Amino acid sequence: MTTSPDAPSDRLDSRIRAMRSLHIDIRTRWPRFTDFELGALANTEDLVNQVAIKYGLERTRARSEVAGVLRGRRV
Repeated sequence: MTTSPDAPSDRLDSRIRAMRSLHIDIRTRWPRFTDFELGALANTEDLVNQVAIKYGLERTRARSEVAGVLRGRRV
């Protein structure tokens, strides 16, 4: 039996790889984040808030920096 390329496990694996890549990009830019904190992020605004708090940035600057790292991806 063969599985189709769009099998649920393939889509899950793809999402996991994408999330790992995103976490690596976030940790590269903001190394103060722990794996636990990254896994607990609810959405992009949550990341913006955490970046602003951890790095003492104004929310507008944090939002701009987050947008640059995410490049259209979602948390």
